[in-house]
Amino acid sequence: MLKSLQEILRGDVEHALLHLWSERLSEANAAAIRNRVRNDPKYREAFDGSLEVLASMEELADDDEIGEIVLEYRRLIQERRAKRSAALGVAAGVIVAIGAAVLYFTLWSEPDDSHLEKYFTRVGEQQTIELNDGSVVTLNTGGQLVVDYNELERRILLERGEAYFEVERDPDRPFTVELGVRSVTAIGTAFNIRKHPQQYQVAVIEGSVALHELADTAPASPPPISADGEAVVIPARSQHLLEKGWVAEFDVSRNEIRAFRPETMERYEGWRSGMLSFYREPLFQVVQELNRYSRRKILIEDSAVMDLTVYTALSVYEIDSALDGLEKLLPIEVRRHYDRIVITGSEGR
Repeated sequence: MLKSLQEILRGDVEHALLHLWSERLSEANAAAIRNRVRNDPKYREAFDGSLEVLASMEELADDDEIGEIVLEYRRLIQERRAKRSAALGVAAGVIVAIGAAVLYFTLWSEPDDSHLEKYFTRVGEQQTIELNDGSVVTLNTGGQLVVDYNELERRILLERGEAYFEVERDPDRPFTVELGVRSVTAIGTAFNIRKHPQQYQVAVIEGSVALHELADTAPASPPPISADGEAVVIPARSQHLLEKGWVAEFDVSRNEIRAFRPETMERYEGWRSGMLSFYREPLFQVVQELNRYSRRKILIEDSAVMDLTVYTALSVYEIDSALDGLEKLLPIEVRRHYDRIVITGSEGR
């Protein structure tokens, strides 16, 4: 969980392994561990050493399932000796497998997570969450987050989806949203975060936020991103201040942040009222957005209409009506099937 993850990243390798085994390893935890292994040479060396020790623990193999995993682990370590860099890339995945098996043991008990508050939304659903400090979170379709409040800090783990945060000021307790390898700490603000598997997007509506690495505390006075208002690409490991009207997109694969000022912030906050606004967007991107709210998959089966320009506002609560509206605006035809919706070019238009 959130507190355990902070302990993992700030502690030594053995401490990390103990915690990883005593609870489920989430995608965010795995990404954070992988990031530290990649960027911290001393930690990487200790991590590899611990893996070798674990791989030699044949006494764990009394259980058949665990024995199979240990043997697999030993094979991976041998491959690491031959191809060290390749093994580093799968280290977090190996920990997932070992951790799942060691859950059979009762040597370590589950941590007390009764104080955590967990929320999720189904496809097409939105939920407004009023937190005990007066802050409000609106969770968008197909989202999931965990709230971890204590006397010293306020932490949110956004596990998937999109959320809009309206944060109450509390100088004694920072408000931080964890995204995996990166964190966003509010500085008296309203902001929107959308988490994709390979990209995180932060849009500041009011105030400002600090962007920093997961294991770091929020910087006291980070430098603002591109004060001249120009779009900029910055290294992900740096700490920066993102001010009102700015959007930052973190590319996980490239490990870099692209920041820019859009013409309007409507698309980052308008969804809370159930409306999606599109300004000269290609049709395929519009369909991608609508698919987030639709229980039936929407498919474009005609490449000739993929890039048709869309300039409109659509309701996420009425997907059929939204598609009808697009059909009137564009030379397309919408066919509805029991399991999918298909868009093609219309004949004679």
